[in-house]
Amino acid sequence: MLAPVGLAQEQGAQRTDDGMYLISYESKLQPITINRIHNWVVHVETSDGSPVDDAMVTLIGGMPGHDHGLPTMPLATQYLGDGDYLVEGMKFHMNGWWQITISITVESSYDSVTFDLQL
Repeated sequence: MLAPVGLAQEQGAQRTDDGMYLISYESKLQPITINRIHNWVVHVETSDGSPVDDAMVTLIGGMPGHDHGLPTMPLATQYLGDGDYLVEGMKFHMNGWWQITISITVESSYDSVTFDLQL
């Protein structure tokens, strides 16, 4: 089975599973280098394109083909404004197919999206 190919540095916005939000990200390390801790900026919009400024953003990831997760525990540490959230502590320790799930919680609403990356 071939892994889906995605841009490692950034991808266009994807709608969350329940359609509540549009999520995109940008790696601040370009190109992404194996075994380097780096930061991402995650952008969160409502489905009509309005920035979300009061979200709890969480991020998990792993390699489905190897059955392991990220070697770090990335955290959203700061709201940057205009729907942008700083996520610190991203690290990929090997090349291959990764899945990154970004979850958004606003008050009692929860939704998530999974990005496929090929590094």
